Amino acid sequence: MKKIKLIFFIFISTIILAGGISAGFAIAFTLAETPEFSLPVHNLEDVTGVQVFHDNMSTQLHIGFDFKLDNDTEIFTPISGKVTDVKKFRMSNGYWLIDVNIKINMKWTMFIAFEPWTTEESVIDDQLAAITVKKGDRVEVNQSLGFLIPVLSAEFPHIHWTISFYKFIGVREHVSPYDYLNPQAQNLLWDLCLSFGKFPEDPL
Repeated sequence: MKKIKLIFFIFISTIILAGGISAGFAIAFTLAETPEFSLPVHNLEDVTGVQVFHDNMSTQLHIGFDFKLDNDTEIFTPISGKVTDVKKFRMSNGYWLIDVNIKINMKWTMFIAFEPWTTEESVIDDQLAAITVKKGDRVEVNQSLGFLIPVLSAEFPHIHWTISFYKFIGVREHVSPYDYLNPQAQNLLWDLCLSFGKFPEDPL
């Protein structure tokens, strides 16, 4: 009888504990603040082209902002957060990139992909070495993430910047970085898009 009471007590305690943890997670998720970003490129004279966010399925899907850059350009974190991963990845077109993933809070995440636009894995290993943060690091806004390394005659060296949030637990949506910039950064990016004929709300 004592064993049954003990098992029942443990069972009920586990349910209460799990419920408390779930409730705490749900509250933290609900109260997670919407972040405000700066730009990942400080010297906008380095930017030689822009590709804007556009998720209209009737056109080409592009879930972020691309900044085409003069090579050897320093990249900065546009928001404070925790680095959850730094990894190299080969795309279906054969080009390599390095993803730097950052968790902002319970709801918001972002990543910046360093894309020297090369099919050479040895070059992308050098790019990985040029990144100055690692998994587990806490980063602050405007902290250097490293450099997009020089690649001779690369056609489209750039960084790709994507922001996403969880509408519900487990349901993620990508959003335009432009919509979540601080006012100064938004004005700078608007002018930059205007100079290349690319507006944030226009299709690619």
